[in-house]
Amino acid sequence: MLKRNCAWDNACRLTIALLTAGCATPQYAVRGTPTPDESVSAVEIERAVSAVQAKEFERQGARLIGRDERVEGFAVQSIIDRLSRVTERPGLGYRAYLYKDKDPNAAALADGRTYLSTGMLDYLRSRGSKPDELAFVLGHELAHTVAQHLVKRYRALQQQQLLMAVLAAGASAATRNASAGAQQAGRLALNAAAMLQDVANSGYSQDQELEADQLGVRYAVRAGFDPKLGLNMLNDFARFDQGGPFLRTHPYTETRRAYIERYLVESGQTDTERDARLRQLRQTQTLYPKGSVSWQNLQRQIDALEKSSP
Repeated sequence: MLKRNCAWDNACRLTIALLTAGCATPQYAVRGTPTPDESVSAVEIERAVSAVQAKEFERQGARLIGRDERVEGFAVQSIIDRLSRVTERPGLGYRAYLYKDKDPNAAALADGRTYLSTGMLDYLRSRGSKPDELAFVLGHELAHTVAQHLVKRYRALQQQQLLMAVLAAGASAATRNASAGAQQAGRLALNAAAMLQDVANSGYSQDQELEADQLGVRYAVRAGFDPKLGLNMLNDFARFDQGGPFLRTHPYTETRRAYIERYLVESGQTDTERDARLRQLRQTQTLYPKGSVSWQNLQRQIDALEKSSP
């Protein structure tokens, strides 16, 4: 009888768990404020990963966008500056780059470099988009940088490589002592480990994409952009959805929109100026005893606003 290898069994269980993680879209949640990790190791990871990714954009003819330059009518760097000032990492030195790609894409590197494809600007121009829609796109990408998703991906990959080392050791033990069937199982396990690494390199997790959505719209609102225009554009993004839910990176557009709308409503960021004033008056009113002079003065203001046209 083949002697069981505990390390092998545990590694297989971990592999199955990691392969199935991320298949289902994460549940809605309000995301906390990112706390940047500015340790030496985190900064080194940001620089190293950014250097590798930047080379790919250079091969696609990426160029720096001037600070006062308008591309397809958009003051790209100005929008990035407005957004970056309201993030949790305002001093990172965000710069905008344009690269050649017919598909509408955007990406932000860990060191603050932000890339827009020519296809993205063509797409926005064809829609007659306002700067608010571009701010929606850029806010999402900057959120990946602020939340240090690339650093987290890198560290997760390190853990997966350790797991694969355990898998390799277990597979080796199995193939030395097992039948042909067990040898095949060992090879399949090693192939699964290789696929796991490929998935880790393919993009952000769905949870990270949803976090970037929420943080990005938060930054857009803080910077004075209209989130409703971004949501209108997101509706059109639905036609770019492809494939099934298994091992997707971006969640389905319908889910993204629903989660963003829920966040905006719950946080009061879709309020009109009148709604915001009513909310403020009601909150202030709770500070005074009901029926007091101050409470009544506030109530009169509330009544007047409620009778006014929305």
